[in-house]
Amino acid sequence: AGGRCAASAGAMTRKVFVHNVGGYLGSHIAKRFADKNPTAPPEEGEEAPERWEVIGTLASDSETKPLWVSRIVEQTPKALEAAFLECEMTVLDCLHESVLAEKQLAAIPASDKITEPKVLVGVSSVVTWMRTSVDEEAPETPLTEDEYKRRRPQIKFKDLLALEKLVTKSKRDDVLRTHVVAAGITYGAEEDIFHPLFKSAWHCDPLPLLSLDDGANLLPTIHIADLCSVVERLLEQDSKPYLLAVDAGQQQEVPQTLLAITTKLSAELGIGEVTRPIQADVFIAKDYEFFQAGIRLQPAAIDDLGIEWHMKEGLLAHLPAVVQEYRDARKINALRLVVHGNDDIAMHALAQAIAAEYKLPHVHAASAVAKAAAGSDDLAAEIKAAGPVVSDALTAKVLSRELTSAACLNQGYVLEGFPQNLEQAQLLFKSPPAGDEEEAPADDDQSAQKAAPAAPEFVVVLEATDDEIKQKQLAQPDTTVTEAALAARLSDYSKHNQEDSPTALLALPALASVEALALSSGGGSSTDALLGKVRIYLGPHRNYGLSPEEIEAIKMLAEEEAAAVAAAEEAVRKAQEEAERAEAERRKALEERRMAELQMQERELLEVRSQPLRNYLMANVIPTLTEGLIEVCKVKPEDPIDHLAEWLIRNSPVEDDHFE
Repeated sequence: AGGRCAASAGAMTRKVFVHNVGGYLGSHIAKRFADKNPTAPPEEGEEAPERWEVIGTLASDSETKPLWVSRIVEQTPKALEAAFLECEMTVLDCLHESVLAEKQLAAIPASDKITEPKVLVGVSSVVTWMRTSVDEEAPETPLTEDEYKRRRPQIKFKDLLALEKLVTKSKRDDVLRTHVVAAGITYGAEEDIFHPLFKSAWHCDPLPLLSLDDGANLLPTIHIADLCSVVERLLEQDSKPYLLAVDAGQQQEVPQTLLAITTKLSAELGIGEVTRPIQADVFIAKDYEFFQAGIRLQPAAIDDLGIEWHMKEGLLAHLPAVVQEYRDARKINALRLVVHGNDDIAMHALAQAIAAEYKLPHVHAASAVAKAAAGSDDLAAEIKAAGPVVSDALTAKVLSRELTSAACLNQGYVLEGFPQNLEQAQLLFKSPPAGDEEEAPADDDQSAQKAAPAAPEFVVVLEATDDEIKQKQLAQPDTTVTEAALAARLSDYSKHNQEDSPTALLALPALASVEALALSSGGGSSTDALLGKVRIYLGPHRNYGLSPEEIEAIKMLAEEEAAAVAAAEEAVRKAQEEAERAEAERRKALEERRMAELQMQERELLEVRSQPLRNYLMANVIPTLTEGLIEVCKVKPEDPIDHLAEWLIRNSPVEDDHFE
């Protein structure tokens, strides 16, 4: 009870209740507490360490519970109250889930029902300070949390300000302390408010300056890890009821302005272009209000908490590391692949298929040289001066520029046609110094890092016999390769790429850790079959998946295919119905014809059989009977039947002795 309970092995379990664990803030705070659990069992004789359990709420039923959250709490007053009483700390996401935060505040019971001390933290945002007046005589003097009672928000965030006040008013003497943490614009890991800018840069689009002015406003920021540290410390240490949680980005020598962040992000992750959209476009941008923040803030309380800062100097100062965090968290690190081998036709088809499926730039050596030669820069002039035969060094120079483009740095590449051996590979890929593989490059070394292409992490080798390759080449309708040239190239490949050859491509030190995938492209191997094996080798895609336009196109295509299938099924159904109707009509007509024939046969048979009887009646019965009927009509007796019978007896043409 009360957030602490004894575990089965004697260790105490401490519980934390975090709202909106499916969101950016809630997920990271929940994981921070869950990560406090020891990863290894205690040594024999050691006291079992305390354990942590995190429970939480989700914003909607469609969200998935994070693995580090033990269970999800229903959003009913009874369930919220029970979860609050069960845990030591409750953390509210006031900015993103204000309605749920109000539900939780309403579910807090009276003091007499709270048996152990608890902590309530409402994480808000510095946007509630955006219109706070500053000292006109010293406008650059930052505001501190001591002035929190005169903070003024934009109109859109007035409800957030009211919620902050409700959190502070929820304090219960001695049993519940409350804190509002007004966080700067959060950044880090997979990104939240800054994510649209990071995503656009990763896709090599120009970045818009989302400012209603000139972008010179100093943004107050905080890394999500540092914000989690503030919340974590508040569980163990009391502090002010209202805390500003911003880093020192506004106090740096290089101003952390919106323009500076946007420009550096575009240079670091994108193509180095920043556009200035019209105000109407800024207004419709997601979360544009946060990018207008510029009030100077100086926290004091979080320094007293003694947190261990992750990025105290701010987003601008740590942008290269933040970009790498973003790549790692989103699992969008570049996928670099070389398609190598002696079967050019199969290599080209497979390289195209891989590039299309994984959405990677396809860098074909010969095509890259031709493209560079068509330009008007110094490199184009150098290629033209080289004549028809371009040296390996010049080819490496062309490819180096291609492989260090923003698209290749972000998405990766599928390289084909070069290098073919160790000497060529050494011209293109520079091996890192021993022991430096795990070290992040310093900010001053960024241009040097981009000058040298990163070595591939995957190598696919396609090989076939010389005879199979010659047959493929000769079968090409527009081949320009002579048999002599092909034989020379195959001989050169065989010379340098024997197994464990010191001159092979895979002998490059930068590829020492690469386990190449060798596949046979002969014997009728199809590109689809080869691609299926490569999928397993490369693993999951490292990108954002399908774009909205692609999703819509696939949806339309699926609908068209479904409509076509439905139309085909309907046509088959109608054809079957028509065939069944025609068959039924045929059988009906056949049955009617058969019945008519039977009836005719019966009539003919009856006619044949009735002929003697008719003759007999006409000769012996009908004349006398007719006269008797005429007599009955004349007399009109009361009993005509009896009268007719007597008349027939009296007038029978048969002699009387015939009845004896």
